Amino acid sequence: MMIDTILLILTIGFVLTILFFYRGFLRLNRQKRTVAKPAVSVIVCAHNEEKNLPDCLKRLARQNYPGEKIEFIIVNDRSTDRTPQIIHQYASKDNRFKAVTINDRIPDFAPKKRAIHTALQQARGEIILLTDADGRPGYRWVETMVSYFTADTHMVIGYAPYRIKPARHFVKRLLALEYLSHAAIAAASTGLGWPLTCVGTNMAYRKTLYEEVGGFGPYKAHLSGDDDLFLTLVREAGKYKIKYANDAHAHVFNNPPRLWSKFLHQRLRYASKGFDYPAKVTIGLILYYLFNLLLAGKTVYSLSTFSISGGFLLIWTLKMGGEFLFMNKAARTLKDLRSLVVFPIVSFLHPFYVVLFGALGQLGYFQWAENKIEAAVQKPVTNKD
Repeated sequence: MMIDTILLILTIGFVLTILFFYRGFLRLNRQKRTVAKPAVSVIVCAHNEEKNLPDCLKRLARQNYPGEKIEFIIVNDRSTDRTPQIIHQYASKDNRFKAVTINDRIPDFAPKKRAIHTALQQARGEIILLTDADGRPGYRWVETMVSYFTADTHMVIGYAPYRIKPARHFVKRLLALEYLSHAAIAAASTGLGWPLTCVGTNMAYRKTLYEEVGGFGPYKAHLSGDDDLFLTLVREAGKYKIKYANDAHAHVFNNPPRLWSKFLHQRLRYASKGFDYPAKVTIGLILYYLFNLLLAGKTVYSLSTFSISGGFLLIWTLKMGGEFLFMNKAARTLKDLRSLVVFPIVSFLHPFYVVLFGALGQLGYFQWAENKIEAAVQKPVTNKD
């Protein structure tokens, strides 16, 4: 009975929290925009991306932005496939593309962060835009993201929805809605003035901002977090304005993991950063984990013993009702209504998902770019950056 009471209290707290976040969506459509066209540097870091890179570079080459005000810095980060040849092919025929090569790893500097930092040192643009080799931006991506940079804006977060092909693919719809939930938290919290997360597939900031906060600072050696941990540095400084680009033209589509193993390791990577955030965020995550742990345990017990009580149904009704209001508003705000039809399934499975990945993520083991990532960093070889 005590556990049921605690679970009900946590459920009510959860619903009130997401309704509080709901207000953030209402503010996004009132954001000021600009028609200015400042100099822009787009950075893409590629490690063994011969399959993804050609389509990404083709889409970048088609950006609707003045050619004299944009450059694309493509970093070949220790690739052993045809990635460097693909990059140099574009750089040789289009002077907007610049090739940068990294051949080694160095202690205390995570590879992805080092690649971004290296590109930033050569960037001429006032605005830095970041995406990944598997990102698929529309031709108006750059101009749309830049339009959010009014004079008082320092950083802009964007949405990177999963592509669903074929359009009715059931599993991909499940993954797309789960991914939308992350963007929903990012968008709503940004609207409230305290952004909680973002994705490296679609984000931008002023070069001066990166320099002022000291680059990746204390997170420099962390293997993940070139996106949300950098956001944490900016947010905690307390003096920079951050916006969320909810215009559909700002979307950068990317593919969901093709294999369950890749999905597993990607989510473990996300979960591994739980204790690297500020204390207040970590405490919130712990409470959220406790709520899902109790809910998952209660659900397993109730279904296995056929003892479905009125209180159990009330808890699930409150949870799913609050989540639907939040996700429906998120989908409409971010112009992505494709996957709401599978909401009941995702909502039911989500507590088990949180419990599993939240626990396993703290073990610190995951794979990235088909290579095992370990705590030890390789000794440097010859640096030819």
